[in-house]
Amino acid sequence: MILVTGGAGFIGSHLVDQLLERGERVRVLDNLSSGSLKNLEGWLNSPNLDFMEGDLLDPVDVDKALRGCEAVYHMAAIPEVRLSRASPEEHFKQNIEATYNLLEAIARGGEVNLYVFASSSTVYGDAEVIPTPEDYAPLEPISVYGASKLAAEALSMAYAHTYGFRCIIYRMANIVGPRINHGVIYDFIEKLRRNPKRLEVLGDGTQSKSYLYVTDCVE
Repeated sequence: MILVTGGAGFIGSHLVDQLLERGERVRVLDNLSSGSLKNLEGWLNSPNLDFMEGDLLDPVDVDKALRGCEAVYHMAAIPEVRLSRASPEEHFKQNIEATYNLLEAIARGGEVNLYVFASSSTVYGDAEVIPTPEDYAPLEPISVYGASKLAAEALSMAYAHTYGFRCIIYRMANIVGPRINHGVIYDFIEKLRRNPKRLEVLGDGTQSKSYLYVTDCVE
């Protein structure tokens, strides 16, 4: 059994799609704060999907979700960088404390041998090298969101080394595609829906960004 935290969210639900299409048995733990069961509607009657509404901040929910699981994809987080300034405490709880609770439960249970953490390119901050290599240093995030992801990375690596499970960290950047519900591209689409004849672009319009399609990301 594979546990996907945040599996009803944007990227998480696409990961669940791919795992189930490969014939894996998947359990999803999601509090549905930003995710939606609609993202999983094609699988809700599948015997290979076990959906559990619960919260990583509740150790009882976490222990229950991990039972019988040998692999974990930790996708759950508050995904909005812009909100981290207004609600740093929520980012601490949902991105750091929640990760700590999950890692503690993994350590207690002793069944998990693979742990995959969805981090973010925001850990690099304003990197001076573009394209930015994975080993770029120093890591100096400039948002609370980026700092929370970097802290969760450190916790993940420390627990993996201490308790002997494999840890893989992906620093994702600018993922787009179906089911997206936040970010620049989502904002552009919503603005054009409201007024197809006018699109406000922040800055001078010369800035550029690299994007990755969500199904390419989960592959």
